[in-house]
Amino acid sequence: MVALADFNQNGTPDYVLYNATSRQTAVWFLNNATFVSGNIGPTLPAGWKLIAAADINLDNKPDYVLFNPTTRQSAVWYLNGTAFINGALGPTLPAGWTLVDVRDFDSNNHSDYVLFNASTGQTAIWYLNGSTVVGGAYGPALPMGWTLKGAADFNSDTKPDYVLFEANTRRTAIWYLNGLTLLGGALGPTLPAGF
Repeated sequence: MVALADFNQNGTPDYVLYNATSRQTAVWFLNNATFVSGNIGPTLPAGWKLIAAADINLDNKPDYVLFNPTTRQSAVWYLNGTAFINGALGPTLPAGWTLVDVRDFDSNNHSDYVLFNASTGQTAIWYLNGSTVVGGAYGPALPMGWTLKGAADFNSDTKPDYVLFEANTRRTAIWYLNGLTLLGGALGPTLPAGF
């Protein structure tokens, strides 16, 4: 599973799957935790990774957000359900930075890029209007050995929080945020080997 988004508009997130060998995407439609059905989605071009699914063009339908680690280029694929409609290139990230997730950090109903620099531990948010950057800000830096894996609202305050992972211990953690201000944190479960 690569991402979560409500593709069938039933109020429950659906799984977005990606096959790294064939580059094929798929969506598994869920009713709470129950698998209902699935659809094949578009196949990604070589070199691109599926990062997130979010409603970028505000049509109430999830879109794919892609990233090419070699060129550091981002892109948005606009979807109608699981059907590709068209796409747009997004911003190119500076060297050393990766695109981790897409969430609305400034509460303006536009999805924003969540960025991470593994060398420095620094995080940043690029505020978007569609696929255009309109501003940015640094977020809290992570401790050495931890990586930023995603963002989601864990404490139900309608604001995204950071999901962290430490590979040596396989520990997870949540950093609770108010915008980009760190409010506190909690250790999450330790992941089993192989996951």
